[in-house]
Amino acid sequence: MIVQCECISDAAYDAVNRPAHYAKGDIECIDAIKSAVADLRGVEAYMTGTIIKYVWRWRAKNGAEDLRKARWFIDNLIEETRDGK
Repeated sequence: MIVQCECISDAAYDAVNRPAHYAKGDIECIDAIKSAVADLRGVEAYMTGTIIKYVWRWRAKNGAEDLRKARWFIDNLIEETRDGK
């Protein structure tokens, strides 16, 4: 099932370059992730970006499953930071 937000017309919808579940108004998930991880490197950047991705799209794509995935990555990121990495 594809859910489109009202901010994207049918003609402008692009499942590869601008999927509806990654676009919220004028902001795309990738742009938010780039800003959020600008000062991070390696696994911290990856996990932070993945957390944002799942939280960003949960309502429009996989519901609670995406929230559980985000929680998994949050728990693992906490463990990474506990080890002083």
